[in-house]
Amino acid sequence: MSETFLTNCPHCKSVFKLRREHLEVASGHVRCGNCHSLFLATDSLVSLDKETQKAQMEETVEQAEDKIMDSAIPELTDEDKSEHYELAIEATHSSAPHFFKWFIYSLAGLILIFLGIWFLYIWPNKAVLSQDASWRPVLQTSCKVFQCVVPPLQDLKQYRVSSIDVSESPGGQKEVSMVLKNLADFAQPFPKIQVILSDIKGNQYKSPVYSPEQYLPEVNHNALIQPNQSVQIGFSFNSSLEHYSGYQVQLVQ
Repeated sequence: MSETFLTNCPHCKSVFKLRREHLEVASGHVRCGNCHSLFLATDSLVSLDKETQKAQMEETVEQAEDKIMDSAIPELTDEDKSEHYELAIEATHSSAPHFFKWFIYSLAGLILIFLGIWFLYIWPNKAVLSQDASWRPVLQTSCKVFQCVVPPLQDLKQYRVSSIDVSESPGGQKEVSMVLKNLADFAQPFPKIQVILSDIKGNQYKSPVYSPEQYLPEVNHNALIQPNQSVQIGFSFNSSLEHYSGYQVQLVQ
């Protein structure tokens, strides 16, 4: 009786029993009856010759032989393989497009909402929102996208007005002079200025609000007053109040 061997498929791990003449047909190459893969059976041979096999392999060989004798090796038909393949393709194509569409629609909706908030609220109120610590980062990030300029920070409490003098010229105009200093640790735009005159009865007269280009025509009104910088300011205005007992300067943003 020819010697019998066990070999296992390296692809699907199925175990088969074969004889020496099987090994001599194609120099030890065989085809797996389970996954139909071609492999070299001599790479994993186990002898079933009870007289020559080692004692420590007896139990393993007998269990493998009994398993092969008691159970048939399952094999899928072409129809089964085709059905599984079509189901996998259908599942892939049915789920992916829905998720992709949902993602695109959600992203487009968020962009439209942001654009609506930007053009209807943020941009019209950018001068005020730029001074708000919670909104300023939003403006700065958005302006990087829309190529706009965020208004500089301005804190009216960080200005100091000193050496104020209001006198009356021969023509009846009120001549105003003062020194404006930036106390902040950041550069600020020049503020708008208004002078308020008062008489002994408590009546007040407010001058027009003067912008930087009006009281500093020789300076670029877009320029900033640097930290700790002091600037001499002077301007004149007409007033119907002939006699006044006091005056004050009001800074306007």
